[in-house]
Amino acid sequence: MFQKKFIFIFVWALVLCSGAFATEGIPEPSFCTVHMLDGASLSVALYNLPNGSGSAFVDAQIMGDGAVVDATIELTVVDSQGAPVVGFPAEDMWLASTNGGMVPCIGGTTADQDTDSLGVTFWAAPLLAGGSDAGTCDVVISGSVVGAFSLAFNSPDINGDGFVNLADVGLFAIYLSGPYNFAGDFFADGNIDLADVGRLALGISTSCP
Repeated sequence: MFQKKFIFIFVWALVLCSGAFATEGIPEPSFCTVHMLDGASLSVALYNLPNGSGSAFVDAQIMGDGAVVDATIELTVVDSQGAPVVGFPAEDMWLASTNGGMVPCIGGTTADQDTDSLGVTFWAAPLLAGGSDAGTCDVVISGSVVGAFSLAFNSPDINGDGFVNLADVGLFAIYLSGPYNFAGDFFADGNIDLADVGRLALGISTSCP
């Protein structure tokens, strides 16, 4: 009887240990933390171009104001034991507009680098994306949302097809002459004017790589 009990305890201990080892080094989304450097309490917007020559996160702008703010996003990835997950691949961490209006090129919103020795990565470089979304932005690890910010996106690639061309110019002309539409407000200052025409012009002929 004692021998059977000992074997049962030994096997159960193996199961517990194997479970711990199985989750070691694997991100646990509910334990991961994410924050925005300066703009977390604000509604901010980021100007994108499909070729990645849009605004860096340090040049994000406050919605309705246009003032520049650092919207750099930092993500700390840990496993179920709370230990940093080192070297987790950047391509498995990305940003997505909650409403789906921002349309990234392939890999266009992935993290800037693999996680470092502390399990940290970030988004600071310009995204490769088009489309427009005035809602929120989700931070995603392997398909699981770990955080969200009031971060909007717009681009001269207004229709989100990966190219800035005459089709987008036509849409912008409607916004310039008609009721306000955030999709044409490339400075997020609440106005669609000549300044936005300049950013549209700079974007012409850009496309996803």
